[in-house]
Amino acid sequence: MYPKLLNWKKLTRLQRKGLFILSWVLFSWVSCSIHLVAWAENQTSNDRKSEVQIHFISVEKDPPNRGTPPAKEGTGSRGNCIYKEDMPPLTRVVGDSQLKLTTKGYPTFWVYLPYTSQEATNGEFSLQDGDSEIFRIRFQLPAKSGIVGISLPSTIPALVVGKEYRWYFDINCSASVFSGDSPTPASVTGLVQRISISAELERELKTAKTPLEQIVAYAKHGIWYETVTELAQLRLQEPNNSTFKKVWIELLTTENIGLKKVSQEPIVGNITLEVSKMISE
Repeated sequence: MYPKLLNWKKLTRLQRKGLFILSWVLFSWVSCSIHLVAWAENQTSNDRKSEVQIHFISVEKDPPNRGTPPAKEGTGSRGNCIYKEDMPPLTRVVGDSQLKLTTKGYPTFWVYLPYTSQEATNGEFSLQDGDSEIFRIRFQLPAKSGIVGISLPSTIPALVVGKEYRWYFDINCSASVFSGDSPTPASVTGLVQRISISAELERELKTAKTPLEQIVAYAKHGIWYETVTELAQLRLQEPNNSTFKKVWIELLTTENIGLKKVSQEPIVGNITLEVSKMISE
């Protein structure tokens, strides 16, 4: 009924050698097959990643008459602190339209900074609720220029759902490198509004299989701050990842975003904020 097991001791030397070769061939074939399947799955995954496209929806234009005039690029009576012909000016990373939505109580704000710690004495970041300033802090610039982020510290109250805030990013130039009577701060400003996560977005975030799929979900629902922050973090974690770089450039160069000038600039990372340097009125 059952096949008899081979008696290894009764096999001739030639038979043993033949079985050994056959076993080795079978093992090699199985190993190769497993490797090819794994490679094919990896290639499919990589192809899927490379095909990821983020389609972001604009929210609204920056409304007028909200204190300091809205500015996509640095402002000041003398222009930017230091004019650099080969570099973009100070630029807020919120696009041509005022992309302002976040689901976080403590979001991160991104700005392209053409100045370094050797060219500017310091910078200031502030957050306002209407006419009331709720947070302002002075910080040191990084050693190299590029796109930087500032995250709100947990030591202040979280953003309130439904309320709109205005933020300011100001740079104080060094008098020693400024060609004029006195240094003039360069400044950009933007809006931020916290909203609740919808049931649909929450479901899409939970079912997303990769960080990129989560970013696509945020973009689909017009959540700018998480879209750009999550993608920037991926690029900082894997600076040589061509897929992440491609998606980043495609996002910033989208027509309704309008950040082509800074799309190729390096991402420096978050600026370290010292609570001791918070400025109180």
